[in-house]
Amino acid sequence: MTKNELIYTVYEKLKIQSDDTSLSQELVSSLLDSKRAMLLKQQYSAKSWNVPREIKQELCLGLSLVDKVDGYSCAGKILRSSQAMPKTIKIKGKEGPFLVRKEDNSVIAINVVPIERLPFLFSNKFTSMLTYCAIDYDNRLLLVSADNKLNFLKNIKVTDVYEKPEDAYILTCITEGSDYWEAEYPMEAAMADTVINMVVKELLTTMQIPEDNANNATDDRQQQAAQPRRR
Repeated sequence: MTKNELIYTVYEKLKIQSDDTSLSQELVSSLLDSKRAMLLKQQYSAKSWNVPREIKQELCLGLSLVDKVDGYSCAGKILRSSQAMPKTIKIKGKEGPFLVRKEDNSVIAINVVPIERLPFLFSNKFTSMLTYCAIDYDNRLLLVSADNKLNFLKNIKVTDVYEKPEDAYILTCITEGSDYWEAEYPMEAAMADTVINMVVKELLTTMQIPEDNANNATDDRQQQAAQPRRR
């Protein structure tokens, strides 16, 4: 389903008209994102990150060579992404199904480490030739290597699961000429009904929209939903 289809399904379940209510599409969109993130964390908290393809998003990021990052330096070469990464969904504090590819789709074998380890990555001769990846405090991705294999790497593709799909969509590899609201929303079809119902339940409570228990209640609900909540 697209984001527009999800939003209008919420309106339909609330029995209100999208063009005649104070309930904005942006608010419904934000609630859909938060409920999706919560369900993904619950679903995979006791499992490995074997998530379906439709949940993931692939970003295209440019890279540039830098000497150091916020005071951190190391003996290897540091490539930093020109764009900040959107916030990812973490399970038990760990990164999700993080995958880095070259432009030709070949996978780059990396070891994800905290940025604080940057100065010490190449002190061990047995691991000094590995390629490392860290996320800076400004959410920029760093690729670090002691040899020359990263010298000509200008762009990469990064796949992960992101908390706010719209933020990630801006950086995806297929956004040219496309509309986020009409693109397929990164969520399993089986999860859609659950997310929609959670959003509807929250809106019924927070906006004090009465449940539709009578056939003639539609107009009353539309009027109440269009009015700001009184305190």
